[in-house]
Amino acid sequence: MFYYNKKFDLSLIRYGIHVPLLDIRGQEVFQYIKQQFPSKVLEPENDLAMSPEILGLAHNSTYVKKILDNPEQALIETYELIDESGKYHRFDPDNAEKPLKALCEPIFNQTLGSIAALRAATKQGFGFNLGGGLHHAMTFGGRGFCLINDIIIAARWGQKNLGLQNIWIIDVDAHKGDGTAEIAQSDPSLVTFSIHMKKGWPLDSAEYDSQGKRNPWFLPSNYDVGVAASDSEIYLPSLQKGLDQLASENSVPDLAIVVQGSDPYEKDELESANELKLSKQQMLQRDQMVYQFLKKLNVPQCYLMSGGYGSHVHEIYIQFLEGIKDELQQN
Repeated sequence: MFYYNKKFDLSLIRYGIHVPLLDIRGQEVFQYIKQQFPSKVLEPENDLAMSPEILGLAHNSTYVKKILDNPEQALIETYELIDESGKYHRFDPDNAEKPLKALCEPIFNQTLGSIAALRAATKQGFGFNLGGGLHHAMTFGGRGFCLINDIIIAARWGQKNLGLQNIWIIDVDAHKGDGTAEIAQSDPSLVTFSIHMKKGWPLDSAEYDSQGKRNPWFLPSNYDVGVAASDSEIYLPSLQKGLDQLASENSVPDLAIVVQGSDPYEKDELESANELKLSKQQMLQRDQMVYQFLKKLNVPQCYLMSGGYGSHVHEIYIQFLEGIKDELQQN
């Protein structure tokens, strides 16, 4: 089942944020899905609504209170809209179509879509949310364009309400899934896997602060596979090796969440994703590898869009779905 709603759309320029995250990503994929899978397009069920309890599945009480009571400040920090000198950074509120705090609504709606996609995956083996995958948000705050961590929220909602126990989180976004790793670090029921740029954000700062404490974005996933910019040809073999290790060292889970970022694509327009430049064919092979890996293990699969910037990234999701179209139409 596929989950999409116009309320998911969050083209950042409408809020005055100059980051090339565009509505076209979800909209183009949605148009394809409507043509190929018209009976499988749904909106999240009415029994789902954002609440402090849902936010608390991933975030501490202090941060939950900030999101609800002072959303504008939480968004400013998440998107780094004010620099150290107090000036606006990639932010032009005077020319925004919508107030900044209104950005919370699509983020909340995408999170509910992630829960719905997970619920569908438990019933039918496959669920896809045209949004979500906000893997940089940590227990204590948002980072890297990720206000809340819908991945952990969906996983723990499934554990609480659907009887799921062990869940794998397989993250193939260009950037390390640092928030997911930080939140899940002491939770053995969540096994985290991330293949990402070996260098660049969020790994381009000091690993330890001035007091010698490790910065939380360096906390490891259970399995981290870093790929250097010059080694794109080893990306796919490295992914396969990492997946094989994941399977050999863990029991088969009740479900897997795939954080299917399209930003490793060579046509992605986000500067901080430039350390990976995979071709369209390599991206297809990546997605087929993950899908077939989980299918062979008979693991239900929940897909979240995660990162993808500019006017071409929808191509990556469409080619993946086209490749498994016959299987999905039969279910």
